[in-house]
Amino acid sequence: MSNLLQCPYEKSHQILESRMQFHLIRCRRNHPNAPKGVCPFNVTHIFNDAELKFHLKVCPDRVKYDNYCNVDEAPTKPTTPPPKPKYECTENWDNEPPVPSYNPTEYARNAPVLRSVSGGKPSERKRFRDEERKRLRNRLD
Repeated sequence: MSNLLQCPYEKSHQILESRMQFHLIRCRRNHPNAPKGVCPFNVTHIFNDAELKFHLKVCPDRVKYDNYCNVDEAPTKPTTPPPKPKYECTENWDNEPPVPSYNPTEYARNAPVLRSVSGGKPSERKRFRDEERKRLRNRLD
């Protein structure tokens, strides 16, 4: 059987340990005036205000917090930013010879690819298809 925990707000609630945090959010809304305090080291630790002071001294999750705060060799922030590397490039793209831009319509007109026309009147589409057939036949011959 899984670990069932008792809800600190309603003693009749038996909650799975993995679902306790979600349950406490809902149950806290149903008991807004309950004199309960939340442990700052673990939100699933909820006690009466009088018991909370004692719990803060003996909370098992406090050890993790204390270890985090009392690290002997705490990393220090550097006072100066690290030097930026200098990138030197010998090529200059402005000195390259001019190259004509790519025109996809012109390329398709000269390449052996099927083209289609969108829109236009039926007579224009028919004329385009006839011209395409002639263009492709000449290309294959």
